[in-house]
Amino acid sequence: MKGLGVDKMDLKKILIQANQYSEGIKAVFINEYKRLLDENDLSTKQSLVLSTLDMKKKLTMNEVAELINATPSAASQFIRKLESKQYVKREVNKDNRREVFVLLDIQGEKFYEEMNAIDEMVLEKYFMKLPKEDILKYHEILKKLHEIVTEDEEKEPLI
Repeated sequence: MKGLGVDKMDLKKILIQANQYSEGIKAVFINEYKRLLDENDLSTKQSLVLSTLDMKKKLTMNEVAELINATPSAASQFIRKLESKQYVKREVNKDNRREVFVLLDIQGEKFYEEMNAIDEMVLEKYFMKLPKEDILKYHEILKKLHEIVTEDEEKEPLI
């Protein structure tokens, strides 16, 4: 590091500033998504569950409870609200009838189509203005940071 003329304290200052940039960018992105959440009357926790279902396709009730940091009973009430609005549906596991899966329902699928459209717009409006080299470097850095964070998280959770 010394060869680059940057010591450890300078690196920390640079990282703090980078984090401030990241927070500012995140605030703009949140505003892009907030309209959709407001239109659908969804909380961030509800959006998180729908997002996870979109990626994983199904979750057990225990996984939902863990995801929203709640008891299984509270998770069941949480899912019931989403179920009443047709964002999710429950399905009994055919192999283990005591286990219930949660899946996206009609409104959940529609919500995620709209969310994906916003993702596409955000990419076009902001990210695609960067040079190709910067996009590739951004990807490389985030991948490395993800590996470090997930490796450390497996060893010892942050909270």
